[in-house]
Amino acid sequence: GTLALITAIYAYLTLRMAKASEASVQAVKQQSEDALRPYISVSPFIRPHAPFLYLKVANSGRTGAQNLQLTLDRDFFQWGEANKPDDNLRNQNAFSLPIDSFPPGAELLFALGQGWVLFGEKANPAATPVQFKITATYEFFGKKVEEVNRIDLRPYLGTEGERDPVVEELERIRKVL
Repeated sequence: GTLALITAIYAYLTLRMAKASEASVQAVKQQSEDALRPYISVSPFIRPHAPFLYLKVANSGRTGAQNLQLTLDRDFFQWGEANKPDDNLRNQNAFSLPIDSFPPGAELLFALGQGWVLFGEKANPAATPVQFKITATYEFFGKKVEEVNRIDLRPYLGTEGERDPVVEELERIRKVL
């Protein structure tokens, strides 16, 4: 009876060790996938030395995103000119056609407009909304991912791009010459 009890305890402890090892292997597998997968980020930024806002789509991961599809939830007309369908970001190839492969380190830059076009008295929220969503759908390692990026341009009101003192000095020299 004692031998049966010891064997049962041993079997129970072995089962727990096996489950712990399996969980550990699964965690390492997930960490490895997280370290190697593509990460598609969409973010606005101010162009240095200019009053322009841009949108950057970048793959900061370590592998390429396959079949990347970017979609906007509403129209956004670059430069605020709603009468020019070619200036609608939704109509740009990156937002209307799938991208077969978007490699690591790849970036797409889209001009949104000047600060006064987006935030000024004559700003047209229907043409240049200051809040919108971009959905990135892509595949990697046989998995499909859908990420929604909420873009809010309002925090950029009243801010300015980084100024480089060397560039400022060169501008002064150019003006003097």
